[in-house]
Order: sequence, then structure tokens, then C-alpha cells
Amino acid sequence: MGEFVMAAAKQVRGIQDPTMGEALAVEFGLQLARQHHMVSPIMEVDCVNVVAGVRRAAGIQTELGVICRNIGKLLEETGGGTIQHVSRKANEAAHIMAHVRTLWDRAEVWFDRPPLILLDQLKIDDVTFPYQ
Repeated sequence: MGEFVMAAAKQVRGIQDPTMGEALAVEFGLQLARQHHMVSPIMEVDCVNVVAGVRRAAGIQTELGVICRNIGKLLEETGGGTIQHVSRKANEAAHIMAHVRTLWDRAEVWFDRPPLILLDQLKIDDVTFPYQ
């Protein structure tokens, strides 16, 4: 709907695989959605392997499969949320947050008001937020 809802950043050390990093980010986002009683979140992911992994998680016998199954469970627990693939260009705000996560020692979450680092990108994306 073009409105800012939430942003989060969390540093996870020791992850070398970008697909695993993306899956952990989706899982973290859904945990926050559940914790804050958000209903039917739409997770837009620029990693097609994560989207495919969630859809066929039962057959993946790896750590990634475990995370993808948990993502599926969290989607159900949040009232039937969805996960869908979008191009990286359509997901630039998430890409920015992935690269600045090292600025914070602990998880940071923003509701209603985006972090300053996202303001320019959100304006480009024509996303609205309360104090524009």
C-alpha cells in the first residue's frame, strides 16, 4: 500500500552464505511481526532460493531447510502471511539495511518512523511515513 510499517537490523556473525543470511533475515522479520501482532505480513525477498526453499522446505534436510520450515510456520502463525520474490531493485531498502547492520551492536527495530539511513530510498520508492 506504499506505507512504511517496520524496519529492523540485526548483526549475525559467522554467516558466509547469502541465502542463509536472507533466510535468517526473513525469519527475524516474521518473529517481529508475530511478536507485535501483525496480521498477514507480506515478505518481499530478492533471493529466489529462499522463496523456493519455503515452498518446498519439507524436502530440504539442511540447516537452511530447518529455517525455511520455521519461516513457513511463522507465516501461518501470523494469519497466513506470504513470501514472494521481487527484484533487488524493488528491494533496495532491505539491501541498504543489510549493509548497515554493523552500525548496531544489538538488534534495532523501527516502527512507523524509518531510520534516517532509509529516508532517501523511501522517497524514491514513493513510500509514505508519518513525518514526511
